[in-house]
Amino acid sequence: MGRHQAVAKTYRRVQPVDWGRSVHRRRYMRRELTSVFLIAYALVLLFGLWRLSQGEAAFEAWRASLSHPLALLGHAAIFIAALYQTISWFQVMPRTLPDSQVKPASITRAGWAAAAVVSVLVLALVMLGGGK
Repeated sequence: MGRHQAVAKTYRRVQPVDWGRSVHRRRYMRRELTSVFLIAYALVLLFGLWRLSQGEAAFEAWRASLSHPLALLGHAAIFIAALYQTISWFQVMPRTLPDSQVKPASITRAGWAAAAVVSVLVLALVMLGGGK
């Protein structure tokens, strides 16, 4: 190495001390935090699938564990997080189409309508097709 070789300097952006006080940043961080709850629920379902692979007794034990008060509290927290995620996503949806000729309120309503239709279809499939 030469004596006068240039050393690359890494750019370091200055972060203001009060960066977390912004309403928009806090809302964004809350929305991102909900993903932790959704990952937890995905892990619960994967664990149930693993227990199903171990046999009927193991699966029924897993299902029985879901009726424990802590499990019910966890499911309530996950439901609230999923509901917040859904609401915030539909509020953000019009911003994903900045040059759209459609009014933002129409985009949000279309998203809610699509979610309602899919929810009713899934509920109908569960109620009609899959019970004991």
